[in-house]
Amino acid sequence: MSDYKYADAVKQLQESGAIGLVDLKSLPHEDLEELFEEIKVWCLYAGGKTEKLCKESKKKKKKKKD
Repeated sequence: MSDYKYADAVKQLQESGAIGLVDLKSLPHEDLEELFEEIKVWCLYAGGKTEKLCKESKKKKKKKKD
């Protein structure tokens, strides 16, 4: 199994506008949870424009700052 992460999922969504269930299944639970939250915000406030998806995990940014 490949090392599929949050950034890979966002890149795939930006390129194709879709993500497969197999890819979602291979995401770590923490990344999956964050991706779903990001998709909710993106759908509500960004009008579905894929370029407005956050490319880097917000949780990982916080960990880097600490």
